[in-house]
Amino acid sequence: MMEFVTVLRHPLADEQLQLIRNKESNISTFRAAINRLGQLLAIEATKDAPTEKAKVTTPMEVETTVSVLRDDKILLVPILRAGLGLVESFLSFLPKAKVAHIGMSRDHDTLQAKLYVNSLPKDLSEFERVIVLDPMLATGNSCIKALEVLVEAGIDASKIRVVCAFAVKEGLGQIQTKFPQVSVVTATVDPVLTNIGYISPGCGDAGDRLYLIG
Repeated sequence: MMEFVTVLRHPLADEQLQLIRNKESNISTFRAAINRLGQLLAIEATKDAPTEKAKVTTPMEVETTVSVLRDDKILLVPILRAGLGLVESFLSFLPKAKVAHIGMSRDHDTLQAKLYVNSLPKDLSEFERVIVLDPMLATGNSCIKALEVLVEAGIDASKIRVVCAFAVKEGLGQIQTKFPQVSVVTATVDPVLTNIGYISPGCGDAGDRLYLIG
């Protein structure tokens, strides 16, 4: 496995993946499984989240030093539309994090990504970590476009982490080649990218299963 990629290795993640993969899972089951898997991904993806030291007094009337999460220094960037499925998972642990949306449409003939939404704040200097959210890292074209937008806006690539549920080597390879400072956290790396740009065995179209198919 590529060194810049972290793959979740946990029975709790495997349990959610089997629900997500199963074509018999209805929309509520699929959403719940994505949410739970997203929480596990959030824990892994924030192991180096910004913190600061503070003093608190315990019920024993003893003052002690604690570590306080600076989640206000974190920017979540879901790639529309499927990336929205991971936002609440992350906000459950990072309630002060900001959220900016990047929207991509895919040309089904060329598989190239076209930007249609960019809600990044003008001042990005306050953020110490940017987490790009997209359940599926397939061709990598949408993710690469989003990374280009972030870097052009002034974000240091070393501050960016891509989080996905499914990945394939083609998409991972694109990131490693074009943005080697960006790290990736994924629940699994599947073996096949089909000729129409889908991950196999995968879970189908994550956006459709989150929002359109009951």
